[in-house]
Amino acid sequence: MSKRYFLRKSYAISRMSLILIVIAVIVIAGAATVFLTKPSKVTVNFYESLAPSEASFVNTVLIPQFESQNPGISVKLINLPTGQVPTEVEALVKGSDVGTSLVGIDDMVVGELLYGNDLMNLTPLISTMEPTGLIPSAVNMINYEKQVFNGIYFIPFRSNVPLVFYSKQAFSQAGISSPPSTYSELLSDAAKLSASGYSGPVMFQGHGGASTATELYQWMVQFGGNPLLLNDSGDVQTFQYLYNLSQYFNPDYIHGYWGSYVGLAKGTYQVLDYQWPYVYGLLTNSTLGMTDSTLGVYPGPSGPVNGNHLLGGDVLVIPKGATNLPQIEAFAKFLLGAQAQRETLLSLAWVAVNSQAYQNLPANFSAVGTALEEAISTGVFLRNPVPWINEWNAIVDNAWTAIIVNHASYGQIKAILDGANQQLYSYLLTNYGSSIANQYEQNFFKPISV
Repeated sequence: MSKRYFLRKSYAISRMSLILIVIAVIVIAGAATVFLTKPSKVTVNFYESLAPSEASFVNTVLIPQFESQNPGISVKLINLPTGQVPTEVEALVKGSDVGTSLVGIDDMVVGELLYGNDLMNLTPLISTMEPTGLIPSAVNMINYEKQVFNGIYFIPFRSNVPLVFYSKQAFSQAGISSPPSTYSELLSDAAKLSASGYSGPVMFQGHGGASTATELYQWMVQFGGNPLLLNDSGDVQTFQYLYNLSQYFNPDYIHGYWGSYVGLAKGTYQVLDYQWPYVYGLLTNSTLGMTDSTLGVYPGPSGPVNGNHLLGGDVLVIPKGATNLPQIEAFAKFLLGAQAQRETLLSLAWVAVNSQAYQNLPANFSAVGTALEEAISTGVFLRNPVPWINEWNAIVDNAWTAIIVNHASYGQIKAILDGANQQLYSYLLTNYGSSIANQYEQNFFKPISV
């Protein structure tokens, strides 16, 4: 073979080698680019309905802590007005726009989404999300879900127990040495306060809506009633008692709701009936200036049958169609973890659902913390998560208006509540069928004892 042939072959091999080298460089460079490019963060949209102080704590304390521990995940709090969470979740599911979403929702209305088939079954995820030390009431709620709904659709997240607040100065002035322990004493003490010059000493959440309905729910349970039934003997006795107590209501009670607490600091009224614990921090802040020497807080008086407290608050749910479940699970697990639960207990007076949050609490844990522990030890219950809770709210509000606000005669109370019972039965019969309506009349939908 000629020398030219070998030179040509050598040139071809060199050219091929050069091409392969170039390709290799491109591949390596591409791989290096992929390796060096920082993966984009996944954003978890966290839907909730929080008071301003609570939202601030979540945004400035909890979310930064989580993000520092999980650099690949960011969280955006979407704080919705009261009552709007169910509507928002329903819209996201129906619009196939759920995305990476975790939702905190009031346990009173979660039934709307559950019966509307808008929630993901969390049973396959529960081992990842659920802490090992859930308090007994939270465990019982999950067991209740398994029995009734054949799955786990919500996990208790932040609990709330209503407490009674009062002016120590006013009580002392009226010659009352300690807050009332029974409802008989409450009626007597209200009379003493009134006789001592405190006009309208009791603030009640009487403006209607969820505030009034929630407070009445607890009252009726403490009188031995089933609130959803509306007209059993305990329910009737509740309204009869409140009818008598209403003569000592502050005139502004018809506007009273969860945000009615400023008047206690200003002396407008002297007993602030059941309010969520977070108002303790608002009453004792620099603006209102109450202290433990002027502000009293305790679980409240016991009813004739029990002193049990409604365990309110929010549960965590994941809407159907959610994406990036590992990231959602991570944030849910953080919120339920001992660190976050402890911090919200101490800073916001949220009742922790993680038992580890109660270990080695500081000795100076506030008076509200002591009241919460006393309330829980007395006994707690949960509202039955029925989907018609808003209809019940509206009906019980009408009964409240007729009996208390418009001051029907005492003898009409039973008839008004019988009418309310029949109205809800007819609603259930029309919208849910005879089976559900009959279960209702047979006292099936009782409060959940935990």
